[in-house]
Amino acid sequence: MARALAEEGRRVRSFIASNRSDTLLRLFDFLLQQSIGGRRPREAEIAEEVFQEGSSEPGHQGSRVRVGVYRLRKKLDLFYVDKPGARLTIRQGEYGLVLETPSIGGEEATPVAESSGVPRQGFGLIAAALSLLLLINALLALLYFSHVLGSGDSLGRSELWRSFSGEKNPPLIVMGDYFMFVRKQKSDNSDEVVQDLSIESSDTFYAYIAKNVEMRNIFNNEDLYSVSSDVLTPVSHISSFLANVSSRPVTTSELNPDMLSSSGIIYLGALDAISPLLSNPLFQASKFRCGTTCYELIDTLSGRRFLSDSPYLLDDRIVPRRDYGYVASYPGPSGNQILILSGTGDAGAAQMANVVMDAKMVEELRQRLGGNLRSFEALYQVRTMFNRSYGSRLLIARPIDSQRMWDKTKRDE
Repeated sequence: MARALAEEGRRVRSFIASNRSDTLLRLFDFLLQQSIGGRRPREAEIAEEVFQEGSSEPGHQGSRVRVGVYRLRKKLDLFYVDKPGARLTIRQGEYGLVLETPSIGGEEATPVAESSGVPRQGFGLIAAALSLLLLINALLALLYFSHVLGSGDSLGRSELWRSFSGEKNPPLIVMGDYFMFVRKQKSDNSDEVVQDLSIESSDTFYAYIAKNVEMRNIFNNEDLYSVSSDVLTPVSHISSFLANVSSRPVTTSELNPDMLSSSGIIYLGALDAISPLLSNPLFQASKFRCGTTCYELIDTLSGRRFLSDSPYLLDDRIVPRRDYGYVASYPGPSGNQILILSGTGDAGAAQMANVVMDAKMVEELRQRLGGNLRSFEALYQVRTMFNRSYGSRLLIARPIDSQRMWDKTKRDE
């Protein structure tokens, strides 16, 4: 077992090293070395060996270790996202690497909250990535053409959904996606697919290359995008809910101004994946702003800050954590309805899909808004367990002024 663990560790190590995080690589090497020797290091040992921290601040060092182990788990999830069979795993409540075969459906989603890479030789991984995208497209096509029993009657009764059932063109279910590009490794001339949240489109990619000429032979744009698998399940639920309406799935990167003005829009995904075509007019009227990142929302009216636990582990055990879900509804440029189901993380966004399909929760929202579901925004606190949501509580609900969203001449009046 130790030999198999060491061999798999060598295979994974180049991927961990490609993320340009010395701390993450030190953590992986330390855990691998200890695990090969049959040991499970204590939190204090990791803090001292990896983070060079003593025991003077036990609470702080524990937080650093737990966050580091959480990030490493996510990197391993990304490496194995399309690889069947045995995989390196860090079990919950333990600080060690084990080689095991996951149960079917037991893997977590591909993460988008930070820079990451997926190694490959030649063009193998790009083909795998394209195959994954084809699989997603096949799933979406199945959702599009299937007519499972849904809640068609609810569409007519609820003001929130009524406009989608009455529009000429089928509504679009827009999934948040993330831009990815290819980076060539100097060591062995292999390529890796990379995600960097500061480079969110082809335009910003070429702007970056223009400023960093030395990267032209290293970075390459092949128009690759990723969608979190946590979004796909609620998309299927929304599609079933709209069974009597022929909805059409697209991704953020596919959304264009013609779609925006001709169809109803239902966006599902994290706040940092929303297309500017949707977010720019929305935040022109919204009273919320993203903090340094969209893991944090700031209510500009009260000054309250709502910080998600998404990037962090608050305890060694699996315990409910906190995320925030955001819902907004407003008329589009041609009067077509736009519904935003989003959040500070994927768990918050997924839970908002449950909220808007629940008649009691929609009624609670309607009452808090004084009966108007045409143009509003709402914030929910969501109980989560890693990337899964377990209920929510309505915190803020208020109308938004949609009249100035599409007419720039009225912004300063």
